[in-house]
Amino acid sequence: MGNALIEKIQFYFLYIWKRIRDSKIRTKLTVYLVLVALICSGIIGDISYMTMKDSLIATARESAISLLKQVGIRMEERIREFQDISYSFACRQEIYELLDDEEDMEMNQWEYAMNQAALTSTFFQFNMLHNYSDFVIMESKHANIYYYDQKEKREKITSVDASKIMDRLRGCVTETAPIRWIQEGDQIYFVRRLVRLGEGGKMQTSGTLVFAVSGAFFELKEDETRYVSNENIIVAGEDGAIYKNNRIGMEEEALQRYFSYQDGKYYIYATMQEIGGEKYLVVPMRTIRFKWNILCCIPYGSILEEANKVIPKIFVTTISLLAVCLLIGFGLYRMLRKNLKVIEQGMRQYETGDYTSRLSPAVYDEIGMLILQFNHMGLKINELNELTRKEEEEKEQLRYQVMEAQINPHFLYNTLSSLKWLAYEKGEEEIAKLADAIIRLLRFTVKNASRIILLKEELEYIRHYSYIQQTRYGDAFHVEFGVTGEAEQFPVTGFILQPFVENSILHGLDIAKPEGVIWIKGEVADGKLLLTVSDNGSGIPSEKLMDIQKKIEEKKSEKYSGFNGIGITSIILRLKMVYGEDFRYRIESEPESGTSITLIIPERIPENEEESINRRG
Repeated sequence: MGNALIEKIQFYFLYIWKRIRDSKIRTKLTVYLVLVALICSGIIGDISYMTMKDSLIATARESAISLLKQVGIRMEERIREFQDISYSFACRQEIYELLDDEEDMEMNQWEYAMNQAALTSTFFQFNMLHNYSDFVIMESKHANIYYYDQKEKREKITSVDASKIMDRLRGCVTETAPIRWIQEGDQIYFVRRLVRLGEGGKMQTSGTLVFAVSGAFFELKEDETRYVSNENIIVAGEDGAIYKNNRIGMEEEALQRYFSYQDGKYYIYATMQEIGGEKYLVVPMRTIRFKWNILCCIPYGSILEEANKVIPKIFVTTISLLAVCLLIGFGLYRMLRKNLKVIEQGMRQYETGDYTSRLSPAVYDEIGMLILQFNHMGLKINELNELTRKEEEEKEQLRYQVMEAQINPHFLYNTLSSLKWLAYEKGEEEIAKLADAIIRLLRFTVKNASRIILLKEELEYIRHYSYIQQTRYGDAFHVEFGVTGEAEQFPVTGFILQPFVENSILHGLDIAKPEGVIWIKGEVADGKLLLTVSDNGSGIPSEKLMDIQKKIEEKKSEKYSGFNGIGITSIILRLKMVYGEDFRYRIESEPESGTSITLIIPERIPENEEESINRRG
């Protein structure tokens, strides 16, 4: 029976295979695409499930660790606050008076009731003690027991119960350990030994205070999430005594191994463990200050609940989408096949460099429109090639024109030098000095157009420039320098003073009066160069000053017809570009009182300029 079934299956398999093999291409393509879709769906489903499972575990781990840190911080804050408030409670005047009460034999029933009421009233004044305590017991120095129980009537303790609890817990606190958190059965107690300064400056015991801490003290409240909740949190003290264990039900001995170091990890980590036959993601943590232990046990099944719900839907969706895609893809293939062949033909022509051919689409759909754009692209490429060829011809022609128009600077130097020596021979010393100043000016301009130089070189350039201008305008102005020696050695970018000096001469001073003065001052303060150019001219009109500030803010350079073709706006923008946000400037001008421009330049030398400065300096 078994062999017959196998033979039958083989027969049908071979029959189907032959039919597919001999079928048309579209049939083969459809079968192959279906097989690929099935295989891809299985792979995608498996990968999706594994990826989601790992992602959920990682999310649970990270969420638990992150939240448990917050829980630890809040728990320590709550412990510290509870302990501090219990101390404040013990320091109240009413409690002091209770601790100093008379001996039991001297106290009548009415006085005892009044003391009980004082304890209760003071207890209600402290919200945290009231919210997190089931009852409070206090023993005075004369061994009188006072208590208040806010539990339901059927669960309230009696005075006998209060005395027994005090007898059990009184010895748990000592001078060296005046406060203790103690577990007795299902009840957690906070015990505080009360002391005060006695005779001779020694601390004396004045009583004992016991709070029965309620379960609400260990609740997460706002920190509770899907993975970290009150049901899977275990809280234990420094000694490992379990204060809260709502769901896991593990014995104290079984939990002890999580309340310490493990594999060198301390404070907080996450590990997968099997507890009671069930798998858990265990995240133990030990708080920093009080060394309490907090353990979060997240059931592995609850982590994978979302994956088990979503994965089948993902699988079905994936299969459906793949099936739809196969159908759409096959239909599109049939529609696009003809036009794709046309595009392929056009690409082969373009590969040969033939951009003149025009293609005709088989169908005027989107691909057909693309073929028309393909034709348009070929036309544009032809136009661009022609334009590029013409531009290259024009550039070559301009290159020759520039070469023809260039004048060798050395020819100018030599010509001016000949003029200078000819003037000396003729006894025209002023002309010789003027020619020498022009030579130095041109040499400085050519060599230092965009370099970092020392300020003293810039000042020397200004002296030559002002000499030439004084030759032209006579005694209409003079320049006074007030630059310290330290400032002269400060590195600056070239041509930062000439535009300001030229602006003062041409637009600020009245050249018809021999009263013009231009002051150039410089000093170094806090590692920065403070450079000021000022004059006693007519000042800059407010409208012009606002226009200059606007151009600087908008980073618009101005056209200027001066010696270097550089105006105030351009030089400030240049300094901003070179020195960045560290550069500052200030322009002050008053009508008929002159103009003052201050530049605050940081010390910054590009590496490729430092050696050249050292050589020139």
